[in-house]
Amino acid sequence: PLSLRRRLVRPAASLLAVAAAAGPWALGGAGAGWAAACGAAAAAALLALVDRLHGALRDAEHEMLACREEAARHDAEWRAYCAAQDARREETVRHLAEVRFPAALAGEPVPAAQPPEAEESVARWHEKLLASGAQVLRNVREREESLRLVVVALSRRVQASSHRIQEEMAGMEARHPHLPDVAESGMRGDHAAAQQARIAQSLAVLCGEWPGQQWQKPHALVDVVRAGASRIVSYQRVKVSGDQDVAAAATVVEPLVHVVAELLANATQCAPPTTHVEVTVRPVTRGAVIEIDDAGLGMDEYTLDRAREIASGKRLLGFADLGEVPQTGLAVVGRYAERHDLKIDLMPSPYGGVRAVVLVPDALLHTLEPAGVPASRQPGPDTGDAPSAGGPGPGRAEDDGPAASRRPTAPGGLPQRRSSRGRRSGAEPEAGHGAPEPAPSGDGAWMGALFAGSRAGQSAEPEDTARPAAGRGGRC
Repeated sequence: PLSLRRRLVRPAASLLAVAAAAGPWALGGAGAGWAAACGAAAAAALLALVDRLHGALRDAEHEMLACREEAARHDAEWRAYCAAQDARREETVRHLAEVRFPAALAGEPVPAAQPPEAEESVARWHEKLLASGAQVLRNVREREESLRLVVVALSRRVQASSHRIQEEMAGMEARHPHLPDVAESGMRGDHAAAQQARIAQSLAVLCGEWPGQQWQKPHALVDVVRAGASRIVSYQRVKVSGDQDVAAAATVVEPLVHVVAELLANATQCAPPTTHVEVTVRPVTRGAVIEIDDAGLGMDEYTLDRAREIASGKRLLGFADLGEVPQTGLAVVGRYAERHDLKIDLMPSPYGGVRAVVLVPDALLHTLEPAGVPASRQPGPDTGDAPSAGGPGPGRAEDDGPAASRRPTAPGGLPQRRSSRGRRSGAEPEAGHGAPEPAPSGDGAWMGALFAGSRAGQSAEPEDTARPAAGRGGRC
């Protein structure tokens, strides 16, 4: 070690000087004095050299210690700099992942990097990453839009085909009015076509399209419920009661019919086939409610909360959210609730199953005049041009008699009445959604006949021998 060598240098030099001085005295003779002087001088020189070397060594040691301290200081500074840079990069990457990249994927303006990137090369790669993410988003949206248009086009074709089937069934019944088997087959085919059209309409609604069918006049909510029941399999199990003087505005008649049909389909599918589904219509302070009760097994709290979010429109579902076994019912209901400001809720029913409550706001209601007031013939819906090739044309004539007679759910016992000055005209489409597209007119004709038949006081409800849907599957 350096300290040991330093401690041994001075004693060795002193010993060497003494030996050099004592040498001449040991030799003796005439030159002993001179030799002693030379030895002493040499020893003194040697001692001076040793002291100088010792001082140089001491200075070198001090310099080495200073260098070590400087190196340690630089090392600490470098470590602190690297740690700061790592923290800076981590914060930049975090901001990129949590703020900038989501903004790019959402198509929103991308904020600047925080904190600003010190390394230009890293900043360039971040910008390339953002550009790539935005391009991927555009590609995905283009594919989704293409898929949406394809689904809408196919659903409109299926709707048009269903309406043509209904027209053929009506024509067959008209050609053979005295053959009961033909009439029964016509009703079965017509009923199946109505369900097929409802499924196709559900696909269009999930794609963000309007249902297509439009109505010119308000209709009583009890008639709306009956019309919805006519679009499900187990329509015979639906029992309707309530206020018959409260009507829905023309703009929400079709949405309400579809909403009620989906809720009734769920209720009949989840309840035992021997039970009835009770539907009550009654006015409330803020409008009118339609209550649908089934006697099924109900749902657990978690499933019920999730279904409530979907049905109320708080959580809108797309095709990617429907699952491998698509359940479109509540998803369609939620779309209508969000679009028309309907308040829809699900809760446990006193019958043991689930109660669905549809609150129609007062602004979407009309008040019908009491029974006995003369009324003009109720016109059919405003069907417009068919959007799909091969669909029924706009000039299709309406034959109320056959259309009403072949309906499996023609309601009866209701006096004919007309709309008085309502709480709101409701003639304009809802703002922010644009004008709805016209739909095929076949379904509109028989629905118009159904509503007209309800007002004409038909007392008999035709029977449909189709078996009701059994089972207690999950709600869709």
